[in-house]
Amino acid sequence: MQFIDTHTHLDNPQLEADRSEIFARMREAGVAMALIPNVDDESWPRMQALQAEYPDAVRLMLGLHPCHVGEDWSEVLDRYEALWTATPDAFVAVGELGLDLYWDQTTLDRQVAALERQLEWCLTWDKPFSMHVRDAWGPTMDVLRAWKGRGLRGVLHCFTGSREIASELIDMGLYLGIGGVASFPKAGVVDVLRTTGLERVVLETDSPYLAPVPFRGKRNESAYVRRVAEHLAAQLEVPLSEVAEVTSRNARHIFGL
Repeated sequence: MQFIDTHTHLDNPQLEADRSEIFARMREAGVAMALIPNVDDESWPRMQALQAEYPDAVRLMLGLHPCHVGEDWSEVLDRYEALWTATPDAFVAVGELGLDLYWDQTTLDRQVAALERQLEWCLTWDKPFSMHVRDAWGPTMDVLRAWKGRGLRGVLHCFTGSREIASELIDMGLYLGIGGVASFPKAGVVDVLRTTGLERVVLETDSPYLAPVPFRGKRNESAYVRRVAEHLAAQLEVPLSEVAEVTSRNARHIFGL
């Protein structure tokens, strides 16, 4: 029984001191592979070094996180586009792209512009996306609706939307990334999955953030993707093996693993 962590920041400095132990615990938990999204210029060299050290277990994405869409965002994306052009097979997805209005609502216009440009990459290089959405479901859905029918593939990472949003995303052919938040009592994620089922679900941790119960508030790590799966199995009353099989199959399909 194997799991795939489809969104984890294993390069984060919070994980540096015991990273070899983190990978050992990941293997022990049955997590066969971890997908790492880029955040900004600082994360990119860390990710490359990590993949060189763990080539069988790590796959990389390349994109610009919405919280790092600064005034120079176009120049940053120029550099990333050059990497995409030179080595498109080095990346399994465009990410971490998206919209975030939790920290700063004044940058929405440039966040949308950066998002649109990165979505074009998905079509240019036939890659899925890993999309961040925080306090921004309205504008995010506006963007995705405008792109409907153009062949976009991808995952709404750390999904916390409503049943209606989930149904609309699935109708677009997109996937829901489910992590530790699903174990939070008031999050309502499991209630959504009782409606949608697992056929468009992939698992993730967003490590070192958003650890599942009983580790909530502590540092997260990729081994805990199994805890997420166990919670879903218990709440949805399906075998753990089924959660593992369906979500891993989905991850392999959407990310071409």
